[in-house]
Amino acid sequence: MYGNKAAMSSLFAALLLGACGGGSGTDTKVTENKPPEVNQPSGFVGALVQDSGKTERYIKNGIYAASLSESDYTAGGDVASPSIGSSPYSTTNTVESGVDEADRIKYDGETFYLANYPIWSSANQSPADIRVIQRNQDDTLTSLPNIPLAQESDDIIGIYLHQKRLVAISSTMPVYPIDFISIAPWEPVEQKFSVQFFNVSDPHNALAENLLTFDGSLLSTRRIDNQLYVASSYVPYIDGLQPYAATDEEKLANYQNVIGVSSDAVMPRVDINGQSMAMNLMAECYVPEAATEDDGFAQILTVTRINIDDPTDQQSICMSVQAYMLYMSEQSMYLASSIEGQQTAFHKISLENMSYQASGAVDGVLSWRSDPLFKVDESDGYLRVITTDNSVSPAVHQLTVLAQSGNELTTIASLPNENQPQAIGKPGEDIYAVRFIDEQAYIVTFERIDPLYIIDLSDNSAPFIAGSLEIPGFSSYLHPLKNGLLLGVGQQVQLDDLPSNGDATLVENSAQVMLSPPPVEPNGMKVSLFDIRDAANPIELTSIIAADAFTPVEFNYKALSVLEADGFYRFAFPVEKLKSSTDVSSNDNVVDVPQNSLMLFAVETKDVSPELEWLGNVKADNDSAEYIFSGEDRSVIQGEYVYYFRGNQVWQALWANPSAVSGPF
Repeated sequence: MYGNKAAMSSLFAALLLGACGGGSGTDTKVTENKPPEVNQPSGFVGALVQDSGKTERYIKNGIYAASLSESDYTAGGDVASPSIGSSPYSTTNTVESGVDEADRIKYDGETFYLANYPIWSSANQSPADIRVIQRNQDDTLTSLPNIPLAQESDDIIGIYLHQKRLVAISSTMPVYPIDFISIAPWEPVEQKFSVQFFNVSDPHNALAENLLTFDGSLLSTRRIDNQLYVASSYVPYIDGLQPYAATDEEKLANYQNVIGVSSDAVMPRVDINGQSMAMNLMAECYVPEAATEDDGFAQILTVTRINIDDPTDQQSICMSVQAYMLYMSEQSMYLASSIEGQQTAFHKISLENMSYQASGAVDGVLSWRSDPLFKVDESDGYLRVITTDNSVSPAVHQLTVLAQSGNELTTIASLPNENQPQAIGKPGEDIYAVRFIDEQAYIVTFERIDPLYIIDLSDNSAPFIAGSLEIPGFSSYLHPLKNGLLLGVGQQVQLDDLPSNGDATLVENSAQVMLSPPPVEPNGMKVSLFDIRDAANPIELTSIIAADAFTPVEFNYKALSVLEADGFYRFAFPVEKLKSSTDVSSNDNVVDVPQNSLMLFAVETKDVSPELEWLGNVKADNDSAEYIFSGEDRSVIQGEYVYYFRGNQVWQALWANPSAVSGPF
């Protein structure tokens, strides 16, 4: 994996320890038996460098500093047009075309692979595994033997399917794709996750081929063709550190303990079928060029490329930086980190040779009101970013365009600016949805009404707001369609003093209902079809509203299934609404019981007057009194059939007759 690096590790370790004060266990910064003062900056503006002495000092300083107080290490994970095409069945809805993402359901047109939840109830105890369901020639379904994981204690994070190989990513540790990891260098916590490869040429008899176990916590994964990209975070464990050292004696002992540890001992490793090897040498890790000898950060971020056909073919790159989000195009990967909560730094990696390229920063942060994965986009080498500056009141939303110059990502344009002063959003409005589509960016802001802004990026050096539309409600997710149409999924807000735009259909399962909510309160799921062919005058053509309901698509785009053929679109996504019911176990009190179903929609984009058509719902009756989280509901559309996956079960229905449901299987 790394050639003759192992043979050189002893030499590097000796040189690096010499840079930290030699093998005496002391450092030139330690005087009069006083421990050093170490800074833990939240981030740096500027490039990263490979510098053996600086790298070891920076990482070990970070380990030492983390032993003095409880520290949070920010971890990161996931991200222009969708990956659906003219295939005969729908696939995982992704952010970037050509870049696959892990999900709990994968399908090859004949066999479904479903990541089963573990069940640990008194009545049923079964570990997480992969359910295999065969679709037969007569469209019936047959359950095949489940595929077990190498470790029954693992939970499945997600799966991939490439040709006849299935990849399962699992962990016994909680996964933090875009959250905070609080792990201290002295905590004996086994930070590990697994990537297991199966040969599914014969779905009746899947064969386990390779098992990779990584040190660290999984941040995010992507797949392009047969190449799997895994980003992970690792905080070194050092035995003997005094937690929360307070006295100079304890601090000095910790410091001497840290600098006396070999560099190999603090680096993450990967176990391939029982053979352990280092993922990188410490000397190969990148650290901020601007870091001084008094700075330090303990977290090691590693990005590994794995050949799915031959998992021993790997290449990795490591850096000691913060990262809370990963965006990947077909050419590049960008890791985003926050700097004092005021700026967002980006580190660019080329996928061609897994090499560090450049770093840069923009003002503002990728706010969390809407999915930050859609706020970053690479096009023709330009990085376009939507951020929010919360240091002023009201907050300011802005677009920044960056380009690589040497090892720097430099700003070439921003919006608003002196020549284009129009604000993105009205005062007090948050960003609820963003979508980059070719040479446009679409942004939804909301406080009382839903302005949809269209930003022209045909000239990346001179962006401008081309048009906007104000309607009641808001979209939390935007999906591009052919022929100048855009689908929006979100919530309806009824404002009597606002004029309507387009025709609205209100549905409650199969019945028309009236809507009478309080002002500015979301009162139902709303699906809108926008005409964006004239960027200066976007129009909401039609909308469909499900009263007192929501769809997980509002916060998880993978819950949406799309099948398109020659401009005709079929959409399916789960919906949950509450229905009042009598609870006999609680003195006949009326309680709200969730009702779950899969809503079906269609759009013919070639029509002279395109409309969004609601076709009905595939209902799923829970076979358990336990609540099942609808955010993991999935579906597959194939031909005239639709398959609804909820929990560990699947329901089947004809597209033309969704009320006639078979299942659960």
